[in-house]
Amino acid sequence: MRKIKSTAIIVLAGLFFCSQIALAQMEHDMPAGESKVAKGIKATLVITPSKSMVDLVLVGANNRKTITGAKVAAQIKGPDGTVQKKDLLGMKMGEVFSYMNTLDMSKKGSYSFDIAVEVEKKKVKFNFVYEVK
Repeated sequence: MRKIKSTAIIVLAGLFFCSQIALAQMEHDMPAGESKVAKGIKATLVITPSKSMVDLVLVGANNRKTITGAKVAAQIKGPDGTVQKKDLLGMKMGEVFSYMNTLDMSKKGSYSFDIAVEVEKKKVKFNFVYEVK
C-alpha cells in the first residue's frame, strides 16, 4: 500500500513538473537548471525543492535527440551528510521526456548529486551540486 501511495505521489508531482518543462520547451528553451556533457550525452538537472522534485533531462549532445531508454540512478548527499539513493524514473509528459523522483530537501545547505546513467551499454556519470537557501 505504501509503494502505491509513493508511486501516486511521484506521478502527480511529475505531471505538474513536466507540464512546466513542456511550456519551457514550447518556447524553445531548456528548463532552468544546470547542464553538463559527458560521452556525447547532455544532462540537465532541474531541482524544485518546494515540490520535493529532482528532474533530469537527457539528450544527445550532438543530435539533440531525447534519450528515452536510459537507466538512471542518483545518490544524493545532503548538508547533514545523509545519503539518499533514488532511481530516476523515465516519463513522457506531453512532448517532454525526463527522469524524475521525489527528494527530501528540507534542510538548508549543499546537496551533492552523483548520477549514473546507463544507455545502450554506455555508462556515464554526472556530478552536480545544488544549494538550498
